[in-house]
Amino acid sequence: MKYSEQIEGFLDFLRESKMDYNIAVSTEKDANDKTQDLLHSLELYENTYHEYARAAKKLAKVRQERREAKDKREQLQSVMDWLEENDRVIHGLERLLGNVRKAEKAAEGRFYMQRTDVLAEIGKEDMS
Repeated sequence: MKYSEQIEGFLDFLRESKMDYNIAVSTEKDANDKTQDLLHSLELYENTYHEYARAAKKLAKVRQERREAKDKREQLQSVMDWLEENDRVIHGLERLLGNVRKAEKAAEGRFYMQRTDVLAEIGKEDMS
């Protein structure tokens, strides 16, 4: 694995973590809003037995979704805090990635131009 790929992998992890965190925050908020809607429906409206049962099942499902989102948000919170504290480091890593890629590209296209005809003198005319 190239050095640039390792740096890129870490930066990708940070970007994906930020995206996953934002999705988790949004999902948790949505689940909280749904929970309130269901609870207010149970509190304020007359419901049949079957409507109560459907609402209870839906409430359980919404709460499970909320729990998953909250767990993910909490797990990623430390990464988000680190990202916020180390913004300059992230920019430095991005510059580093560019420099390493540039060096790797230069090494890939490297060739040698003979400066003398010493190889021709010993019978190895084309060794470039």
